[in-house]
Amino acid sequence: METRLKILTGVGSFLFLLIIVRLFQFQVISGARYYRLGEMNRIRAITIPGSRGRIFDRNGVLLASTRPAFSVLVIPAETDEAGIEKLSSIINIPFVEIWQRVERNRRLTQPIKIKRDITLDLVAKIEESSSQLAGVSVEVEPLRYYPFADTFSHVLGYVNEIREDEMKKDSTYNLSNCIGRSGVEAQYENYLRGYDGMKFIEVDARGQEVGQLYEKRPIPTRAGYDLYLTLNASVQRLAYQILKGYRQAAIVGIDLNDGGIICFISKPSFDPNILLGPLPAGEWKKLVNDRAKPFFNRVTMSGYPPGSTFKPCVALAGLENRILNKSTLFHSCTGKYPFGNRTFKCWTAHGRLNLIDAISQSCNIYFYQTGLRVGLDLITQTALKCGFGMPTGIDIPEENKGLIPTRTYLGQRYGKNRWTKGILLNLGIGQGEILVTPLQLANFYAMIAGNGEFFVPHLLKEVVIKDKTIKFYQEQKQQIPISPRNIEIIKQALFYAVERGTGAAAKVEEIVIAGKTGTAQNPFGEDHAWFVGYAGNPQPKVLFCIIVENAGKGGAVSAPIARELFRRYFQLNDSINFKLVQDSIIQNPRN
Repeated sequence: METRLKILTGVGSFLFLLIIVRLFQFQVISGARYYRLGEMNRIRAITIPGSRGRIFDRNGVLLASTRPAFSVLVIPAETDEAGIEKLSSIINIPFVEIWQRVERNRRLTQPIKIKRDITLDLVAKIEESSSQLAGVSVEVEPLRYYPFADTFSHVLGYVNEIREDEMKKDSTYNLSNCIGRSGVEAQYENYLRGYDGMKFIEVDARGQEVGQLYEKRPIPTRAGYDLYLTLNASVQRLAYQILKGYRQAAIVGIDLNDGGIICFISKPSFDPNILLGPLPAGEWKKLVNDRAKPFFNRVTMSGYPPGSTFKPCVALAGLENRILNKSTLFHSCTGKYPFGNRTFKCWTAHGRLNLIDAISQSCNIYFYQTGLRVGLDLITQTALKCGFGMPTGIDIPEENKGLIPTRTYLGQRYGKNRWTKGILLNLGIGQGEILVTPLQLANFYAMIAGNGEFFVPHLLKEVVIKDKTIKFYQEQKQQIPISPRNIEIIKQALFYAVERGTGAAAKVEEIVIAGKTGTAQNPFGEDHAWFVGYAGNPQPKVLFCIIVENAGKGGAVSAPIARELFRRYFQLNDSINFKLVQDSIIQNPRN
């Protein structure tokens, strides 16, 4: 009996000692760890989204803001299969789609967004089933909102949920954040983005909220900065309405006083409001597979033959190298020009013209001969000097550099010295291998309007926080080394192109307008219609460049669009003197 008692006492002492050791381990050695685990079970950190900065036009018209919206969130570490299955049936998202996201983030104690902008009806259904939805909650968040929908889509861009791989590069984001994907939203993400705050609440053993935890200080949110752009919403909306009848087109307008973009439209466009969260697979496929490419920004990312709008650049190459002057004559235009075994055509028989008439009447025969006389190297050198074949430097991330067919390029394509002189005839009228963007072409004409000086085009006007400007855009002026005398000859020709030439449909009696039409051949369908021109007195104030794909002749299609845009612009800026005053340089070219 005494032996048994000793054994029991020994076992009891050992067990008691073991308990003491374990308690010491829990409380002292691993105390901090288990305290953290207990706090994690008791405390839930709730992210408070920071509002994204607003975007305004130059006159304070709101172009992008945020609005309150209900979103469904799931805490992966707290949910289970049954809860996700129930949630799937309520919000009509496949179980597998939600479950895969949960499993990828299983250890995460922060909520992830499953669906944004749900209806009040769905909010009610989720609340009714809350006891079956472990780790599921509904929160109000600021959601990006574009009041003009697709009117500004390519210039503003859009935002969408950040990806996991992007979060690894910048840990200040979390999975519920949206990030700028294109346009101004992407270019100025660092200014526009808001920074999330956090509050802490106490939860019970079932994960139900008990109340706010006051001993942990909340982390305040920080709203994004507001941007004011150079855009003019009224002009933009008019341009968008004018293009309603055309499937594929682009318009860009520039304020010649500072290079600010006042109008920036690419058709077709898209509604950025629908891209804020994951799209149904069918809807996304429809957008991506649209042959008209609604996400393609035609103002800066395209590549079009400039057609006759390139003739002033060819003329400058001849003038600068003293091969041409404004009185230079070539063989008469009969409507046809035989060369080798081909016949190159003009749109009519012009007879014998000088340089100014050839530009204003857009005579192809004259510029076939100009291309041959000036030669490839001088034309391409002048084009590169004038900004073609390189990005303009506009402050959005997507820009194509275009293509100028230099001797090196042609040698790589056809073999050294194996290309024919027929390429020079095509280049003389802006056809063949040459490709430009509407913005590049607009920049070239801005240089002409400014007598060799122009500003790098830009969209940002200022960055503001709480009505205080923290950053103004610093305009960047550039100078092209071209003789002012030669530029004046081109300006004279462009004035007459609108006054009595192919651009007459752009004419407005009260305003001095100069510009050039272009009809660019398209091997895949109807010709593309161009017009680019500037207006204002005594100095040019504004410039518009328009291209309408597969629409026919520039003088018939794009020039009338320019007329309406010039009318609207000068109505909005009625401080400008509308009286038509012809400068002394504008003389009859036949004198």
